[in-house]
Amino acid sequence: MCKKILLLAILSILAFSCQERKYIVKNNKVYIQGWDEGNGNYERLIDEADAKTFENMKIDSNYDFLFAKDKNRLYIDAKAVENIDPNTFSFVGNYIFKDKDSAYFLGNGTEDCVIKNVDFKKIKLISYPWAKAQSFLIYRKQTLLLDDIDDFEFIDEYYGKTKSKIIYENKIIPNADPKTFRVINSYSAEDKNNKYEFGKIVH
Repeated sequence: MCKKILLLAILSILAFSCQERKYIVKNNKVYIQGWDEGNGNYERLIDEADAKTFENMKIDSNYDFLFAKDKNRLYIDAKAVENIDPNTFSFVGNYIFKDKDSAYFLGNGTEDCVIKNVDFKKIKLISYPWAKAQSFLIYRKQTLLLDDIDDFEFIDEYYGKTKSKIIYENKIIPNADPKTFRVINSYSAEDKNNKYEFGKIVH
C-alpha cells in the first residue's frame, strides 16, 4: 500500500513538473499558467493584456518562446513587448525575428533587441549567432561593416574570419593572421604572432 501511495505521489509530481506553460483567459483577464521548481504550479495575471482581443500566436521558431498578441502589442513569455508589430512578426532564424519595420535578436531577452544599421529584409543566416545583410556582418544584434563580407567564414560562436581579417564577435582583431589563427578553447586563441583571450592580445 505504501509503495502504491509513493508511486502515485511521484507520478503526481512528474505530472505537475511537466505542465505546459500556456495563456488562459478567464473573468475577462489574461493569465499565464505553468510550473517551476521555485514556485510549483503558478498562475500569473498579465496586467497589460486586453482579454477581448488576446490570442495565442503559433510561430515555428525552434525555441521555447510563448507568443501571443492583443490589439495593442506582442507578448513573449507573458512579457508585454512594445514597438514590435505583432501582426507582421515572424521568425528568421538564429534567434532573429522581424516585423514590418525591423529585425530583432531575441537570444538575450526583449530589451534593446533591435538589429540596427541593416536592411532587415536582406538578412541571410550563416551559423548561430552569425548572419549578414549586404556588407554588414551581424553578430547577435551587433553589426560590423566588412568590405570583404563575401569571404566571411564562421569559426565558432565567438570568432569568424575572412581572407584578411579575424573577427571576434563584432570587432576586427588588429593584425591577427587568418592563415595561422586557431581557437584553443571557448575564450582563447592564437596565431603565429600573438595569443588572444576574449578577442584581445595577451602577453
